Amino acid sequence: MLLPLLLIASPLWLGAVPADIVRRGPVEKKRVALTFDACSTGGPTGYDAAVIRALRDAKAPATLFLSGHWAESHPAETLELAHDPLFELGNHAYVHPHMTRLSQARQRQELSRTQQVLSQATGQAPRYFRPPYGEVNVELARVAAEEGLRTIEFDVASGDADKSFKKERLTGWVLKEAKAGSIVVLHMNGRGWHTAEALPGIIEGLRARGFELAKVSDLLEAPEAKAP
Repeated sequence: MLLPLLLIASPLWLGAVPADIVRRGPVEKKRVALTFDACSTGGPTGYDAAVIRALRDAKAPATLFLSGHWAESHPAETLELAHDPLFELGNHAYVHPHMTRLSQARQRQELSRTQQVLSQATGQAPRYFRPPYGEVNVELARVAAEEGLRTIEFDVASGDADKSFKKERLTGWVLKEAKAGSIVVLHMNGRGWHTAEALPGIIEGLRARGFELAKVSDLLEAPEAKAP
């Protein structure tokens, strides 16, 4: 279920453009970033307002990765989320394709079109890119960097896209796997089947263990961790 953790932030140099794939933040501070993907493949896609309500009720910051098509399908929600200081928006490609299978020209199109959609809708250009399906390689990270985006993966896959992960299992798994610097991936487009139910317990449990919840941007502001 979890992607292998190679380095906290793996710098990749191809040509003159530095790129990195961030799978986990610095460990010096007990911070955890909750991130939520709003995926879309060009067809109907939902908005799980209960997820956002749970975050707001708990005053829990989060980074929301929106696909361009999702943002176009939910203009009012996108604008509202962009102006809520609890949240920051990231780029999740346009139609949620398998990016590593695409040509670099098509990769750029997916990224730049989403940047344009989100910038025009909110007045803010995203700084971070979450690869659809968690699929990334050196070449894609470099293309994203050239588009002004830092690639953000995760070290805790919540499993909320699996219908069999009910509230208790989802909560228990995230609390078991989260550690200092963790980036947790969940969903806010209705495909996180029990995400909203589990969030209060996840948030309360993380805070009870002494973790501070942070946006990705705040997580990465902590002193840079040394590679093991």
